[in-house]
Parts: sequence; C-alpha cells; structure tokens
Amino acid sequence: MPHPKNPLPEKGRETVDIAAESFLRQMIEAEHFSGVVMIARNGQVLHRRAYGPVSEHFKNRVAGRFHVASIAKQFTAAAIMQLIETGMVQLDGRINKFLPEPHRSAIWETVSVQHLLSHTSGIPDYAVTRDYYDVVDGWAFGKTIDGMIREAMTLPLNFEPGTQFRYCNLGYTLLGEIIETQTGLRYADYIKQALLDPMGMGHSQIHDERYIPTLDDAIGLRWDDQLGCHVRDDVASLPVTPADGGLVITLDDFARWVTVYKFMEHPKLSTASLERMLAQAAPSDTYRWPERDMRGQGFYGLGLMRSGDLIMHEGSIVGFRSFFLYSRDDDLLIAVFSNNTHNDVFHITSGLFRIYSRSAE
Repeated sequence: MPHPKNPLPEKGRETVDIAAESFLRQMIEAEHFSGVVMIARNGQVLHRRAYGPVSEHFKNRVAGRFHVASIAKQFTAAAIMQLIETGMVQLDGRINKFLPEPHRSAIWETVSVQHLLSHTSGIPDYAVTRDYYDVVDGWAFGKTIDGMIREAMTLPLNFEPGTQFRYCNLGYTLLGEIIETQTGLRYADYIKQALLDPMGMGHSQIHDERYIPTLDDAIGLRWDDQLGCHVRDDVASLPVTPADGGLVITLDDFARWVTVYKFMEHPKLSTASLERMLAQAAPSDTYRWPERDMRGQGFYGLGLMRSGDLIMHEGSIVGFRSFFLYSRDDDLLIAVFSNNTHNDVFHITSGLFRIYSRSAE
C-alpha cells in the first residue's frame, strides 16, 4: 500500500513532462534507450513513461517489472539491520559467527558484518569465469554460489578490513548466507515477509532458483549496431546472486520503498537503523564513483551511495542497467530502469537531475 502520507497516482498510468520527454528522446537517439523512467517530487509524479522494447516483439510498459541488479543491496542491508534489532546479528560482530559453518574462513577472522555492508571487508570479489560456474543468463545459484564462496575463503584479503572501500558483490552474497542461516528462511522469502509485504510491494520479488518470469518482466537486451535493433544480451559479465542483485521490481513499488527514506519509517525497521544505513560507513575515495559528488563528497553507507542529501545506487547485470537518485532536500526521486546494457543510466539520471533539482530552478 502507498505510505498514507505520500499516496501514489493510479498504477500503470503514463505521465509526460515536456522537459523530461525532450531529454529522453535525445537519449533514445544517442543510446537507443530502452526502459522505464519515473520522476516524482513531493509525492507527485512529474514524468513516468516506458520506452523501447520489453522483448524482441513487444514494447515496455510503465507497470512492467525490471531487474535492477545492485539496487537490491539496500534491501539486503535493511534485512541485516532488522536482524541486528532482534539481536540475531551484531553490526560489529565477526562474520564467521553468523555464516554457516562450511563457509567460515580463518582468513576472515577480523571481518565484521559492517565491513561486508560497507564494501570495506577486503574480501576479493568473484571472477567472471571459473570452471565451477554454472551461470545461465548471468545468474548463479546453489553449487555455483558455494564455489564462489569457497574460492574466496582461500584467498588473502586485499587490505586490512575497514581501511579501504572496494566494491565487493561477494560481500552481499555472504550477507544473504547470514540472513538464511540466522532466520532459517530462504533469502527471497525473508525479504518478501520482512520488507516487501509490509510496504505493499506486491509486484516485486527476488530472482532466485525458484523464480519464474511473468509476462510483465522485461527481457534483458542490448543494441546491435550491425543489425540496427535491440537483441537479447549475451555478453559475459559478473554473475549475479540473489542477495547482491536479484531484485525484480516495478517503478511504483520502488517509489513506495523510497518513502522509507523520506519519512524514515518502515513497519519493521526502526528510524535508528535507517539512519545508520544512511551514515558514512566507508572511507571517502574515488574507487568507483569519482564523478558522483553532485552535492558534496560522495561516500558509501550501508547498501547505499550518498552525496550530501542525495541517496543513490546503481545496478548492472546481463541485459539490465539501473540507477536511482533521491534528494531528501528536494523530495525528488529519479529512477531509471533500463533493459539495454548499452545505456549509461548514470548519465541519464544525472541529466534529469540537472533539469529537476531545486538548484536548476
């Protein structure tokens, strides 16, 4: 259900603003943009529209579901904060205490839960190709995840935990293991029960081995210059696991989620936990986001990128690119979910931000 303080407009209805439409038409011309975009301020949608194909034969719809990759990390972080509130996990607790026994490593003795959440663990990320990988359309489950973790268990840390920021998808895979071990539930089931359902996000789910695509789900595409059209993406990239990038969501459901940051309220998460997610948790450096200091020096919290009042994150997997930005000062949400891997979603989002931020008025 929408937050009672911030009702959303009718589901599935397109809303067009001339300034956004003009800019996005340029992105279609320049990048063959395909996907959905929402711009909302003060709880009112200014622009919400779908562009390009959902598959080889059908067009995207604003009510369609998109894989948003690492935008999912904030949901994993929120789930961990819930477990911290119940006492099942401690933020500064060592991960070996909470992981299943087969996935505990002596090398990780000084790695804490916070280190995983803030990408400061020093644990090496998983590689693109390995003999044990069984990856279909970029997705990794079961024995493949076990292989990823077991490989990392034998590798030296890249740096002393807490001293550097280096993005690590595997850290969030391990957080998913912690959630399952401590709750006795599948990661997807816990996220649904603890985070999605209480917010009325009934059109969202986690892509795991039980996931079955629906007709509302966009297909991951890329632009083929030689053919002059969008085709299914088949370019190898880092495989994705449910806890580090498995969220499938609609624009409207995501807008519901962002009200959590506006009001600092969630039915099953305290304000203190939300504030902790938004606070700086990693050294400020330019390892991954050197150009994103849009309102002050960028930094990483727990599952979220920050810059001044801005809350952000990006996502990138086979067939999909995503970026969202929420300005707390402007109460401005910009969400760009693309099913064309050739799209520069940060460029698109930041371009729209320049148009709609208060500083642009």
